[in-house]
Amino acid sequence: MRGARARRDDDVAQLLGGRRAAAVLGLAEAALTVAVALLLAHAIALGVAGVPDPGAVAPTLAALASVILARAATGAAAELAGARAGRRAVARLRAATVDAALASAGSGDTRPGALAATAVHGADAVGRYAGRYRPARIVGTVGPLLALGAVAVVDPLSAGLLAVALPIGIVFLALVGLRAQAATDERHAGLLLLQGHLLDVLRGLPVLRAHGRARFQVDQVRAAGEAYRSGTVAVLREAFLSSFVLELVAMLGTALVAVACGLRLAQGAMDFGPAIAALVLAPEVFGPLRRLGAEYHAAADAEPVLRELATAAARPATVPTGRGVQELRDPGVHDLALRAVTCATDDRARPALERVDLRIGAGRTTALVGPSGSGKTTLLRLLAGLRSPDAGSVRCGGRPIDAGDLAAWRDGIAWVPQRPTLLPGTLRDNLQPPASRSDRSLTGALRTAGLGPLLAALPAGLDTPMGEGGLPLSAGELRRLAVARALLREPRLVLVDEPTANLDPDAAASVVAALDRLVTGRTAVIASHDPAPLRLAHDVVVLEAGRVVQQRPARPAPPAPVPADPPVHVPTLPATATAAPAIRTAWTAGPDRSALRGSAGRAVVALVPDPDPKDPR
Repeated sequence: MRGARARRDDDVAQLLGGRRAAAVLGLAEAALTVAVALLLAHAIALGVAGVPDPGAVAPTLAALASVILARAATGAAAELAGARAGRRAVARLRAATVDAALASAGSGDTRPGALAATAVHGADAVGRYAGRYRPARIVGTVGPLLALGAVAVVDPLSAGLLAVALPIGIVFLALVGLRAQAATDERHAGLLLLQGHLLDVLRGLPVLRAHGRARFQVDQVRAAGEAYRSGTVAVLREAFLSSFVLELVAMLGTALVAVACGLRLAQGAMDFGPAIAALVLAPEVFGPLRRLGAEYHAAADAEPVLRELATAAARPATVPTGRGVQELRDPGVHDLALRAVTCATDDRARPALERVDLRIGAGRTTALVGPSGSGKTTLLRLLAGLRSPDAGSVRCGGRPIDAGDLAAWRDGIAWVPQRPTLLPGTLRDNLQPPASRSDRSLTGALRTAGLGPLLAALPAGLDTPMGEGGLPLSAGELRRLAVARALLREPRLVLVDEPTANLDPDAAASVVAALDRLVTGRTAVIASHDPAPLRLAHDVVVLEAGRVVQQRPARPAPPAPVPADPPVHVPTLPATATAAPAIRTAWTAGPDRSALRGSAGRAVVALVPDPDPKDPR
């Protein structure tokens, strides 16, 4: 446990960056503060002693003014250095947040609300933590020792009294800090719950209102907000308690020094100069600790954020970044194959995929079916190069895809997720593939995906704002927009995840029609619970508990040719028949007809004379 904590602390230190400049300037400020206290005490002693020549006090006052100015300049420089360190730490925080999100994208376990809380709310706390608290921690360690050393020079007895009071203050500070940390962690958990729940509710508000569940979610959000408010009050309570403890200890320590100095002054055992110097320096012994406590509570929210990021950074990346030199095969021409592939998960007792062997034919559409959690989405991510298998390999044309350039591999893939992302911007921005396309190409892709009527109804056409602050799209329109994006990529491999989930029959039919135009003539893999997209498939793979339990053709094979029957003797027509024989088709229901015995259940053609209307039979 200790080794894991040390590694986590190293990761946090690397994330926050250097603190040397702010810490050095802070120590210089603490030393100048001690010098100010000594010069001030000397000036007061000279004034009380009644120096006959006022000019003798001038050098002391000039030195005091100079040191005060130097301390102010040093403090300002320390603030600037801390602000720069805070900004650099915030930049590293946001980069680490994005890296952690991208590194775990292959797992599909993303929490947008928690990610937003980490990148936005946590940024301010991390800035204060890196720019103010970390330098104050060094100053809080060295500053009291500098002040205590100065007191020991002028009055060893006062230094001894302060040396007893100082550890008591540190112990109480640590105890209160532990309580404050627990309250801060609880408050951070409440914030993540509130933000994540609120984001989910806002996204699903139309569905909630349609089913009459909006009022219930209002109560849930109110309860989460109340939990966060209670946590905030608890953190403030602990912060006030910490400040009270530090002030109490500092007051008691200073009071002890004042009593000891006063008694010795009354007895004539101590001069006024050392006594006033000890009294002026005594509060400075506790000053760095008071500042450390204040900065800690101001930046307390940063610690859970940093621990969460350090834990995320310690996890192995699930998204491979292969830059191999081997040339990869074209999935539109060569078959894809999974060989003994196993993928583990952190939140399940069993692997997501376990020793899966599978072949996907080039130019064919393969459907993945199975219950939720059977491994369909994991298999799609493996094919897209968004995740590496823990065991086994994914191959195209016999070559492992991770042995080549995975970025180039992904460029030839179109991914149609279950929940496509609508980017803030115009419809053109949401369609634009890596290579710029003309408006005619964009419009053609929209019409092919079945969004022609929507485009015709837009007032600004392709320049219509979409997403937040713009035109919202229904779930079906959003998935057809994803199909249009895929069409513009001209992919060699198409991967589709639950294209008709939670859609009404009409919207599902429109999406399936758009997918039909996308997958025709391409290698495609479609994961779906709904039987509607299965009509596009040539092959069906059934997954269950991470294993392939069946692989079969989706469309029934044409019937086998029926063996030819032996020739059937057709009697000669009588010569009296005046009408030409008619060709008639007879379907024999059984072998009881002697003239066509042996042709049961088959269509046969026989030449028979037209019936004679006068024949009583």
